[in-house]
Amino acid sequence: MIKNLIKTISIGVVSLASVNIFAGAAEELQSKLSKIESMQASFSQVVIDELGTELDSSKGSFQIQPPKKFKWTVSEPYEQEIISDGMNLWQFDKDIEQINVSNLDESFDNSPAALLSNAGDTLVNDYLIAQVQDDAEGSVIYHLRPKSEESLFESMLMEFKGDHFVAFQVKDNLGQATIVEFSEQKYNQELPEDFFKFIPPVGIDLIDSRNTIIESEADITQPPQIIDTEAVKAIN
Repeated sequence: MIKNLIKTISIGVVSLASVNIFAGAAEELQSKLSKIESMQASFSQVVIDELGTELDSSKGSFQIQPPKKFKWTVSEPYEQEIISDGMNLWQFDKDIEQINVSNLDESFDNSPAALLSNAGDTLVNDYLIAQVQDDAEGSVIYHLRPKSEESLFESMLMEFKGDHFVAFQVKDNLGQATIVEFSEQKYNQELPEDFFKFIPPVGIDLIDSRNTIIESEADITQPPQIIDTEAVKAIN
């Protein structure tokens, strides 16, 4: 599966005019995403450069619940959690005992995570979308190229087998690609109400970027605040 996605990277460097596009590609992709009320899966991830050389790999688990809630847990080769509770984005790097939290602001709408959590319902307006049929694997790959110059990625591939979301690839503006393959998928199972709530462990440095204030155009943005996690836990 991942090899097939790597093979399809070449699609991303040619004009979409040379790709077989049909008018219903965006609507079909949106229909598939709208059926995912929640998703749980294991994942394997590889990062490659523009020449296809592997730079990094990791494994872990993934849960998502539209709109805008997800948990990305890396278990190998290091431990990390990235959690969105719908308003805040938490990143807990356990090896260095540090937590970063920021607002889940408008930049989220231009990110791959927005598509995966079905937060974006304007695919036709925001992306040029092509469909690539892989008859050998019995899968369909959707190629998305953002129309906005402010997008956080250059192109994205999303692979489905039927309605099952099995893999995706994100390519950045420098040619580096992140390829993720899912396994053991479970769809539309109820998750606990507090599943995406993150409570910082006591004694871990917390860098809070949510309270950054610019007092005037001439001022430099104040640095993120480092907060006592014990006080944060008491508030929660």
